[in-house]
Amino acid sequence: MLQRWMLALFSYPGFVAVLLGMIAVLLGLYIWSATEVRRSRDRRMHAIRDTLYISTTLLGQLTAKEHRNIALTEHEHHELLTAMLSCRAAVHLSPQLQDQIRSCIIDVDPARLALMHRALERESAALSDELNRYAHPDHWGKSIWNVIRPAAEPAAVAAVLYLIADFVFRQQGLLYPFWHSWFDALPWIRFVSLIITVFYGYLLWSSPRQGSSGTVTRALVTLIAMCSLLHLIGLAAAPYALGLQLILFISGFSLTGTPSRSDRPYAGHTDSDKELNSSAEAHEDENLDMELNLYKPRTSGAISEK
Repeated sequence: MLQRWMLALFSYPGFVAVLLGMIAVLLGLYIWSATEVRRSRDRRMHAIRDTLYISTTLLGQLTAKEHRNIALTEHEHHELLTAMLSCRAAVHLSPQLQDQIRSCIIDVDPARLALMHRALERESAALSDELNRYAHPDHWGKSIWNVIRPAAEPAAVAAVLYLIADFVFRQQGLLYPFWHSWFDALPWIRFVSLIITVFYGYLLWSSPRQGSSGTVTRALVTLIAMCSLLHLIGLAAAPYALGLQLILFISGFSLTGTPSRSDRPYAGHTDSDKELNSSAEAHEDENLDMELNLYKPRTSGAISEK
C-alpha cells in the first residue's frame, strides 16, 4: 500500500523538486537543532559551575561549624547570612533547598542548619558528578546519542507532515466531516491521537535526563506515546486510544504536583533526615521543660524547709 502511494506521488509533476526541498529543510532543521542542543548544554554547564562556585562558600562554612561544634561569633554569623543570601543566585539548587535556605535566613536554628547542610552536600555532589561527566570524553553510547538527539525536531516535523498528507490525500478525511456520523468521526479521532503521539514522542526523545525527579513525568510521557499501539487493532480502537491519552494527560497534573508544606516541615526534608529532625525536636522540648522549671513558683513546704 505504501509503495503504491509513493508511486502515485512520484507521478505528479514537480514532486521530485518538492521532495528535494523538504529534504533540504529537514537537513537545515537538524543542523539548527544540533547547534541549539550544544548551546543549551554549554549554558547548563556554565550555570552549574556558577552554582557550585556560589554554594561552595556556604558549604565550607557549614562544614567548619559542624566540626568545631561551638556557637558562632557575630562575625561568623554575618558571613553565614551573606553566604545564604548569595545562594539565591544559584539557579541549579532545587526549590526545596532554596526554601530551606530562606527558612534558615529567617531563623538560624542549629537543627535546620544541619538539615540544610546535608541537603546541600547531596545536591553539590550530584552537580559535580554531572559536570565531571560533561568534562570527560564521552563513551560510545553517549557519542551515538549526541548524534541522534538533534534529529528529534526533523523527525517530528516529517512525521506530522506525513500524517497530514496521509489524512488529506490518501484517506480523504476532509471530504467526510466528523459531525456527519460516528463512522466518519473515527479517522479524525485517529488523526488527533497520532498527532498527540508524535508530540509526546518528541518530548520523550528530546527531553534531557532528569534523574529520579523526572521519573514520573517520563513514565507518563512514555505511556501516552505507547497508547498509539492500540491503532494496530483497527479503526475501531481509535476512541479508546485517544481516551487513554486524555486520561493520562489529566492524571499528570495530580501525579507531578508539588508537595504541600505540611508534608515537608523542613524544606528539603527527606526520609534519611527523620532521625536528626526528631532528635532536634526532643532537644527543643527538653529546653522548654527546663525553662518552665526555672519559672515555676515555689510551694509553701519548700519555703518552710529553707
